[in-house]
Amino acid sequence: MEEGWIRRAGVRLHFIEWRPSRPSPWPALLLLHGLSSNARIWERVAGWLPDLHLVALDQRSHGPSDRPSEGYTGPELTEDAARLIQELGLDRPLLVGHSWGATVALALAADRPRLAAGLVVVDGPVSALHDRMSWEEASHRLQPPLPCYHDLAEAVAAQRSALAGAWGDDLLGFVRAGLVEQPGGLVPTLSATVREQAVRWLYDFRPESLLPRVEGPLLLAMAERPWPGAPPSVLEWRRRSVERAGELRPDARVRWYDSPHDIPLVRPGELALDLERTAVAAAFWSLARETAALAGKERPWRRRIHAAEGGWEARDLLAHLSSTQSALASVVATAGGEDAATAAGQAFDPDRWNASQVRRRRERTPAELVEELRAGSAQLHAALMGAELDARTSIGPQAGRPLREALERMHAHQRAHLAELQAALRA
Repeated sequence: MEEGWIRRAGVRLHFIEWRPSRPSPWPALLLLHGLSSNARIWERVAGWLPDLHLVALDQRSHGPSDRPSEGYTGPELTEDAARLIQELGLDRPLLVGHSWGATVALALAADRPRLAAGLVVVDGPVSALHDRMSWEEASHRLQPPLPCYHDLAEAVAAQRSALAGAWGDDLLGFVRAGLVEQPGGLVPTLSATVREQAVRWLYDFRPESLLPRVEGPLLLAMAERPWPGAPPSVLEWRRRSVERAGELRPDARVRWYDSPHDIPLVRPGELALDLERTAVAAAFWSLARETAALAGKERPWRRRIHAAEGGWEARDLLAHLSSTQSALASVVATAGGEDAATAAGQAFDPDRWNASQVRRRRERTPAELVEELRAGSAQLHAALMGAELDARTSIGPQAGRPLREALERMHAHQRAHLAELQAALRA
């Protein structure tokens, strides 16, 4: 784990970074914490993802980051995150936001799609709060009295009580990072006046208008019991909100965790696995996005790529990309089956299979093939959400390999062919 700083508009922002021991084909994850939290809430999740590149931002007035008196609306907060992406060269990370951080992540993904490979909402709002309650009620619920602790031991005791069985001494750094010394004791880094600005933006936020604009996979990772004693009416509203979000984005995946609101602390392993699954899907989704950029213009699709008689044209290579992507969900869905143990010894003729799939797609237009690529990406995400990444594949050229390794190889295969197609269309 490494720590660093960036500066935007005179505000210094702290971040934590976890780098994998080897290069990863999957996008980096940008992690955004909730209100009155800090970047260290992601430490447990990071421990389950040693093969991914993770960056957690301490948003303004949280953790060691500067605490300006203003700048807690969507444009300022998303620009903070965008600056981090750009300065660290994260390209298009998978955006992951918890609670209030999910609103920042959603706003960024919708307004700056070139900076996001996809989105994970971790128990954040997916419908407008102002449709549920008045500002007075929201202000009361979301702005409880700020605590003041005599010392760190008292603050730790409070968190230990709140988290119950999920508490561990590994969270001491998380507790300390959320406090600042003031006369009389330790108080949250977030002041009451700043919190009111953030809560006001949260109250006015309209997730429904932004969800359809998110490019890439979308995962709604929700807590079944947001807080002790949450009334049935609130639980029902949350479930209806998720259902409506699914209507806006039929490709969205939904996971309900047996957890209170702080899923990253209570169910870090389960959440981490779902983040990895979504990152894998995001990488293949990016392939579809880049291929779509080729099909959006007049191109020499009849240009021959392989000189030998009967060799492929550019559109045949596009058809091959499309057929491979559409087969990924089946590869994932059958992994770990009864035949997986013997699959490695079974013959598979990739040339014959590829030729048959290309022939089947000869009459399709480039736009239709790109749409199949996109659909294959969404189907892959759905299949991955029920898959064990250590299970062995049972079909295709990677049969017998662990699914995680097989998908890396298939992604490299798709990347190589996309580069070949791009070069052919430029020639």
